[in-house]
Amino acid sequence: MARFITHFLTVLVLALIAGAGPARAQNAPDAQDTPETFEQRVAEWNETAERAEETLRNARASNEALEILRSDVAATRSEALEIIERGNIETLTLKARLEALGPPPAEKDAEPERIATQRKALQEAIAIADAPVLTARQAHNRAEVLIEEIDKLIRARQRSELLARDPSPLVPTYWLPALSEVSAYLGRVLDELGDIVTSPTQGALMRQRLPLAGLLSAIGLFVLVFVHPRAMRRLEAASAAATGAIRKRGYTGLALALRLVLPATGAGLLAVAFLSLRLAPPSAKSLDAVAVTLALLLVIAYWLAHAVFAPSQPERRLVEQDDQTAMRATWVALALALVLGFDAILEAMERDFQFTPASRSVMAAIVVVPGSLLLWRLAGLLRTPAQGSDKAGTAQAAGDEAAISLTGLTARALQLAAALAILFSVAGYVQIARQAMVPMVLSMALLAFCLSVYHVLTGTVTRLLGGHQPDERVAVTLLPFAVGLLVLIASLPAFALIWGARIADISEVWILLTQGVEIAGIRVSVGVVFTLIAVFVLGVFTTRWLQRFLGTTVLPRTRLDSGGRNAVLTGLGYAGITLAALIAVSAAGLDLSNLAIVAGALSVGIGFGMQAIVSNFVSGIILLVERPIKEGDWIEVSGHSGIVRKIAVRSTRIQTFDRHDVIVPNSDLIAGTVKNMTLTTQTGRVIVPVGVAYGSDLEKTRQILLDAVRDNDMVLSYPEPAVLFMGLGDSSLDFELRCFLKDVSNVLTARSDLLFTIYAELNKAGIEIPFPQRDITVRNVEDLARALLRSHTETEADGAANAASRAADP
Repeated sequence: MARFITHFLTVLVLALIAGAGPARAQNAPDAQDTPETFEQRVAEWNETAERAEETLRNARASNEALEILRSDVAATRSEALEIIERGNIETLTLKARLEALGPPPAEKDAEPERIATQRKALQEAIAIADAPVLTARQAHNRAEVLIEEIDKLIRARQRSELLARDPSPLVPTYWLPALSEVSAYLGRVLDELGDIVTSPTQGALMRQRLPLAGLLSAIGLFVLVFVHPRAMRRLEAASAAATGAIRKRGYTGLALALRLVLPATGAGLLAVAFLSLRLAPPSAKSLDAVAVTLALLLVIAYWLAHAVFAPSQPERRLVEQDDQTAMRATWVALALALVLGFDAILEAMERDFQFTPASRSVMAAIVVVPGSLLLWRLAGLLRTPAQGSDKAGTAQAAGDEAAISLTGLTARALQLAAALAILFSVAGYVQIARQAMVPMVLSMALLAFCLSVYHVLTGTVTRLLGGHQPDERVAVTLLPFAVGLLVLIASLPAFALIWGARIADISEVWILLTQGVEIAGIRVSVGVVFTLIAVFVLGVFTTRWLQRFLGTTVLPRTRLDSGGRNAVLTGLGYAGITLAALIAVSAAGLDLSNLAIVAGALSVGIGFGMQAIVSNFVSGIILLVERPIKEGDWIEVSGHSGIVRKIAVRSTRIQTFDRHDVIVPNSDLIAGTVKNMTLTTQTGRVIVPVGVAYGSDLEKTRQILLDAVRDNDMVLSYPEPAVLFMGLGDSSLDFELRCFLKDVSNVLTARSDLLFTIYAELNKAGIEIPFPQRDITVRNVEDLARALLRSHTETEADGAANAASRAADP
């Protein structure tokens, strides 16, 4: 248990170690060391490597010694890598001079003697100057191998310890010997404590410290018993009575802070009082560390339980539960802290006393079984829905919803860990049982802390953003995911340490992230990726701001129409994003020349597999440059007619008059035939066909049509409207009324108004609008008449015969 606490606290130091990187870089090895200094450094590297090789051959060193040796080898690797990365200035200058001579000629071509001599001399000088870098690269590779072997040895030992099997604690014959060993250990500790108290020297010193220890203990108890409860009750009452949201949040935050500070102060005073007595006997050397660990566990468990479950403040409860369930969960959290404290005591006892394997198994079961039962109980409380809430409909519905939620998954993980811990403990696998129970409890504590931090950060940033504008509302909706992801990434090292990772593993990951990996000749690291993303995002933000500025301030004052302004803004956006990408790549220090071969190979596949996309992309650029079609135009293409709403880099969106959106590939607009009704002007002609009956007054008809046009405001007076006599139809005299509209988009409305007016005026004038008429000519009428008469006569004869037969029938 103490090992986990130590590892967890070490994570907090990693940030300081990372921040001290620049300071260490000042003392890093310089590529311009003198030959003597560099030789001394190489000798130190070799000495460390030989010591590591000897240790690995013997394989007798403890894990602690191996960790120290590994840190020394890692320091050697870092120094060598620094020299490799920084290189040698003299080497760089020599290579620059060599490049100035140009590429060497082919074998069959002769090079001038003077240039050939210079080239050879420069190559020899580069080989001499490159020697330190080559030596450093050898030392770096050697250190890499040694570090890998040390890690393998440590992991093998840890795996053996984890899989070691002790006798099962279910065997009753092991119980009394275990109790006897514990009694013997405690008796020895008590005897040594008695010797300390009765010792003339140590006893006198203890009695001198006793008043101070008593005073500290009294103050600590006073803070825990009197100050803390009263302060919490007053702050909670003030928070409940507060009317303003800011005041309420202030009281809540102060209460949460004091709930940590006051118990920590009281427990810290009690721990300091105990440590001041210096009562740790030789048989219990870890007693002081256990006292501090126990106080720390209780304070953290108390604060986290009240931060997450909040039994006395339901309005800020992070887990949806009723008050009774929240109080039970709080007590279970405190009980788990006591179990962890007891586990730390047992570990200290095992370090200070040589217990038999059977006794260790029994002692571990005393910790694992209660801890597992508490985990199972906590899982049940987490899955209990709040009474009166929407989730309390049916037990089955609540169980299904909890199963798919984060709380439900956490509860199932707790139950699985509890069951595995008990099973492995019964089987005698003590370390596996502890590994299933203790890390799970610590993970729950860390998860509760992350949940609290996530809640605070989300609420704070949401209030700062506001979310009044549409873009801000989108950002606010994405905020919980972004904050949760950041909190999760920040907590990953702590989770890794809790579940058995070593500090060296975390440092290796950090080195890998900071130094990066080489891909196709390009070294990619966290710093490079962060710089790339930050510069690109800044460039995109600047482009968007410039687009908004031009669109609202500069372009409206020009003579460009809306389509031209949109084309300028779209082109600026594409250019800005491209420029931002190039600047980001340059700022990150990426050399993309090494990817030229890969890009050339991919271009072949792109040319065949993505030729349609490339064609549409090029067509989109042509549309933006030539502007045969612009946003707001009324066009007809591929059987679709509508208004152009957006011209993108791959396709164009057209909205039909039925309010349907049609996505047309840009290549169809460039390679196909497009009818643009509003390319150069908004005016357009409308043709209204009219037919009147034969015998109508033609001049009167013509005048009626022209008067209908003059009374319509949508029709232009110039070009003048015209009435054309188109022909003599089958049923009517056909006319066409042709006129031009101010806005061709109103063609349907104008046609309808004109038809209404024309129909009404023609009716008033008595001019008939005919319907189709046909003359039918029937040939051989006489033959048809004789046939009909014959048929009629035959029908009458048949009827008379039938009547006679019916009369004769009796």
